[in-house]
Amino acid sequence: MKQFTYLLLLLSPFFVLSQKRLDLVHENAFAFYDYQEKVFCALDDSTFMWKYNAKKEKWEKSPIELQLEMPFVKFLTDFIPMSDEGSPVYFVYKGCGVVYMKNRNVIKRHDHSFYHMNQYSGTYFIDEGEPRIYGGYGMFTNKNIITRYDTTEREWFVINSGLKTPPAGIQGVIKKCNNHYYIFDGFRGIGRNYFNQDRVWSFNLKTLKWRNIGKLNPKIQEKQVGNFYEEFQSIGNGYSCFENDIIRYDFDKLRYKKYKFNATGLYKNIIRVDSLFLIMKTTSRPSRFLVVSDSSFLKQFDYEEGEIILKETNSLFSVLIIAFGFITLLTLFILWQLKKRRTLSIKRKNKTENNLFIETDEFNQTELELLQLLFTHQESGLEISFINDLVNHDQPSIDTLKKRREILLKDLRYKLSSKFNISQEDVFIERRMETDKRMKLLFLNELVRIKI
Repeated sequence: MKQFTYLLLLLSPFFVLSQKRLDLVHENAFAFYDYQEKVFCALDDSTFMWKYNAKKEKWEKSPIELQLEMPFVKFLTDFIPMSDEGSPVYFVYKGCGVVYMKNRNVIKRHDHSFYHMNQYSGTYFIDEGEPRIYGGYGMFTNKNIITRYDTTEREWFVINSGLKTPPAGIQGVIKKCNNHYYIFDGFRGIGRNYFNQDRVWSFNLKTLKWRNIGKLNPKIQEKQVGNFYEEFQSIGNGYSCFENDIIRYDFDKLRYKKYKFNATGLYKNIIRVDSLFLIMKTTSRPSRFLVVSDSSFLKQFDYEEGEIILKETNSLFSVLIIAFGFITLLTLFILWQLKKRRTLSIKRKNKTENNLFIETDEFNQTELELLQLLFTHQESGLEISFINDLVNHDQPSIDTLKKRREILLKDLRYKLSSKFNISQEDVFIERRMETDKRMKLLFLNELVRIKI
């Protein structure tokens, strides 16, 4: 009898762990905290939801009704669960726009919007009870705007962030402290090329202005493109997961604490509510599972701590060197621009003397510049986004820019078609870029190019 009692005592931690652990069926299963029901939740089945019973310390099934406009697996892939104190659970499309909401045991469409496809890889968070997104990629451009979902109007709006803003980019980390957002450790982008964002920016929620507050300590610059686990970020939760560590940020003191582990990608997500943590872990199979714990699990790791902002020397000599370098670069840029204008002027003069179109006065200056672009990129193809510079003379909205671009192409297609007596559909040849099928390339028909 005594041996049996000892055996039960030895096995009891195993049973407790098995109750706290939840194996997930789907790779993209949702894990979140429902602040209205005050319970950790997991969704990886279309008929029920897992809820963690804190008193019994085990996961229990709860029925769920999904009123979706897509297959359940696509819902898990294309949407991000978002919840924070004072708000229900929202499920927001990864490119911004469509929003679903959880109301007790029902998940159904909430918005009056559409699929924006404009802020992929943005920084998703909730503040003042509203889903918000910073930055991201879409419509061939990178963003540095903050959009907010008005839960009354059920539409998305842009928060005016002034003229001085961080570089446009993706996958930033965001935290909130003392009525400021802090954005850092993401990627600034130029076209499809991305570079580490090594500065820390603050956004004042009263003045709606940005400020560059310093350089991020490289010891906590952890982000890699396509390798950041937490799509939704709780701005009040100081913890974030990375490849080989968990970092806790304290912006009151501008300090960090980094917990390091050897198993790459062991922790995929971490949600902290009061004294409890919901942790998503992965094994080598690979499979994912959830564990509920207090902060004691962090004690198993070695850690280091330090300053979030790297101290930089601002000596007068450094300032003078920077100023001299800037003036030199500015002078060289101006000289290069003057030389470029002189070259273009000569080319235009030659084109005026020899070009059939200018002689007949059938094409305006913008159309001629578009033709020049098509000739320049005939071998590799002209990206549609390159045409934006020809019609972006007064910083219009994205919709207006798109309409102007379409009108310019339409007018040029019509004139070339009439001039060479070919169908409008044959004037341009469209292809998809091999490396990014979302990008469209434009080529000028060889018959037109030879005649020109």
